[in-house]
Amino acid sequence: MEKALNPSQPRQLFDNNALFDAEGHLTDGGLQALQDGCLDELGSLEAAEHLTFCDLCLARYTDLVEAVSAQIVTPMRDLIPEVQALMRLRRFRIMTNRYVSVAAAVVLAFSLWRFGLFGQDPGLVPPANPADGRPGFSQMVSGIFDAASDGINGLLDSVQATAQSGIDQLANPNLLNNGGQGAADGE
Repeated sequence: MEKALNPSQPRQLFDNNALFDAEGHLTDGGLQALQDGCLDELGSLEAAEHLTFCDLCLARYTDLVEAVSAQIVTPMRDLIPEVQALMRLRRFRIMTNRYVSVAAAVVLAFSLWRFGLFGQDPGLVPPANPADGRPGFSQMVSGIFDAASDGINGLLDSVQATAQSGIDQLANPNLLNNGGQGAADGE
């Protein structure tokens, strides 16, 4: 078996005279030589021809091949923990790259918006530092949070007004029947 797995070793050919026993069946050494590939062309041809009609030798050869293949099939070491560790590492890298990219884009967008590249609302500019004519860092940060708070409050007020309008329409069936128009005073 080692000869078949390691082709760099020179192989010695099996003696064709020892291929068959006295009863005409393949010897154990002959079956092993056939499996290892140590027969010359004539020996391989004779063994293959014998295996086509001799069920006993074919069964012995099949058992020999299955025993070797069972040894080959079992892995030398368990690869599952290594593969799982690599999969976890790759998943972590992918997720980290996604979040870092999104965070960088958000920071860049806020920075560009805040420092006037997209146009600046004069109400959002914090008051200037009287010493050097520029707003201080704490004033800029405070202005960012104030602007974000004002924007969220405006959004919530808009959602509340829309919800209240919907509730009013459901409570007053006249508004639904008239297409949203209230009943005229003269009607």
